[in-house]
Amino acid sequence: MSERLFIRLGQTAEQSCSWLVWSEQEQEIIGSGELSNASALSTLTERAGNRGVDVLVPASSITLTEVDLPEKSQRQAIKALPFMLEENLAQNVDELHFVTGPRNGDALSIAVVAHEQMQMWIEWLSDAGLKAKCIVPDCLALPLAECDWAAMRFGNEVLLRTGAGNGVSLSQGWLDMALPQLLPTTGTQTTVAGYTELQLTGTDVKVQPLDLPMLVLAKGILNAPMNLLSGVYKPKKEYGKHLLLWRNAAIAFAVVVVLALVNKGLNIHQMNTAADEIKAQSEQIYKQVVPGSSRVVNLRSQMGSYVRTLQGGGSGSEFFVMLSGMQEAFAQVPALKPTTLRFDSNRSEIRMQVTAKNYEQIEKFKEIIASSYQLTGGAMNSGESEVTSTLTIRSK
Repeated sequence: MSERLFIRLGQTAEQSCSWLVWSEQEQEIIGSGELSNASALSTLTERAGNRGVDVLVPASSITLTEVDLPEKSQRQAIKALPFMLEENLAQNVDELHFVTGPRNGDALSIAVVAHEQMQMWIEWLSDAGLKAKCIVPDCLALPLAECDWAAMRFGNEVLLRTGAGNGVSLSQGWLDMALPQLLPTTGTQTTVAGYTELQLTGTDVKVQPLDLPMLVLAKGILNAPMNLLSGVYKPKKEYGKHLLLWRNAAIAFAVVVVLALVNKGLNIHQMNTAADEIKAQSEQIYKQVVPGSSRVVNLRSQMGSYVRTLQGGGSGSEFFVMLSGMQEAFAQVPALKPTTLRFDSNRSEIRMQVTAKNYEQIEKFKEIIASSYQLTGGAMNSGESEVTSTLTIRSK
């Protein structure tokens, strides 16, 4: 089929979903639009037919990061990735899905997304009778066009691709504050492929042909470096209709019976062998990653201790100490809520965006916090029913 359906989902079921049908043969848009929420995806079932659907998801729901992992040891150490990133993640690694991407030297790109979020996206599509061929973070579908970065405004967000496998999705307010932190310190000016009108201070924006944002993402998704449908989410191969004929069905049934009989006799032996092999492989990987390790008693505990040693030990505990110190301020201003929260262990600071019902609540919260911490407040923006602001909090 020359026509393809592209869908960009939201983070929650209540958020809108954008869609576009593109004809590769005719090189034209067949149709496009925006659905009010995820429950309306069923209206696209007829457009999709029996074809797979290319799906984009908001990068704001995903952590795109890098780890230093020499290529020669990648195959052995890849299984230890969750433990290597554990200290920098807010959730238990067992609740997260890890996907590897392209590498730049020893730096390997990693995408991390909660299993709960992945299952939610897949469930929306399944309920609508849609089959996802790939699920890609939206910012990674932006073509770099021989530039260092790529950027595009999509609704109220700015999608920013900062490398082959890295990127973020930020509101304009957060972009102004985060951009200086994202720019390299090499002194060379960063070139940016701009697909909508944008002003990015400190960069050289190379204006690209202006198309519909969904069309830009649709054309770029074919070369996206990551597909979240991997590992446990990798689609199972479907068999053709000819396998449903009675002859082949009888053959398949006979094979299943034989395998079941063999499996019954070997099941216990295989389980014990597999468990021993996994344990041995895990210990061998740990010994390779951690020089000088000769004895492994508790792999998870020892790996966690080693990673904390490499990262400077107490940064994680300092984060929770600071949060505990802000507990009274949150209790006195219960209407004030944090919407995003990020901890910088190198600077010992917490950066967060907060919402409240009015300016007075934010000022009261800042006054309480200032008694214990160094506080830098950003501009306060008023919406229809709430006020937002950004706060940077450091230990005195």
